[in-house]
Amino acid sequence: MGTVADLVDAVYADLGPQVQGLVYDYSPVPFSHEPGRFVLPEIIEARGAAEVLVDDWCGRSLYRADPVQRRAAKILNPFVWSYHAEECSVIREDLGQGDVREVRERLLDWTLGRGMTVPLHLPGRGFATLSAFVEGRADMDMLARFALQAFELQDRISVELQQARGPLTLREAECLSHTAAGLSAKQIAHELNRSESMVVKHLQAAASKLGARNRSHAVAIATRQGWID
Repeated sequence: MGTVADLVDAVYADLGPQVQGLVYDYSPVPFSHEPGRFVLPEIIEARGAAEVLVDDWCGRSLYRADPVQRRAAKILNPFVWSYHAEECSVIREDLGQGDVREVRERLLDWTLGRGMTVPLHLPGRGFATLSAFVEGRADMDMLARFALQAFELQDRISVELQQARGPLTLREAECLSHTAAGLSAKQIAHELNRSESMVVKHLQAAASKLGARNRSHAVAIATRQGWID
């Protein structure tokens, strides 16, 4: 076992010379409360030539306009794609849309206009993709091998994330639920017949497991991941 970065490194090292770059991204849920609006990935790991896209995909939110991600969110099957308008592709009809043009221009400038993507729809509404950028058109055999690598990668990452964060205890989830309802630590202590210091310890432990910056962030993450309603 290793970190998520180590696991992605291992997959990239196994890919052949035809693959120019690799991107893995993960979000606890694909969409925000606004219909059709992607949540930016909680984890994104890019390798090779694909490293150049991270700033724009996250910093400038081009991830939300990427038709490959849109398609991946709606289907289960791996697919091959191309941003070259003259080539037959599952995203060809999307290339003329206004919000897609900048995505297409960036990828073609970086010579990252062709690739293959594996959608990874996870329990609890989690969503991830693994995308490889290739020099030529990927064939079905190449796509099948890549899909197997993607599913094996996600299995290992799921274990890694679970071990890193750990499941919330019943008491930690209960304290976060009360926090979400607007109660202070003192009020939660009264509600649960526990000391305020113990409630604070539960909230701190929950935040640490979830990788949260503060209680509000912990509530948001716990809600997205299904730890609390």
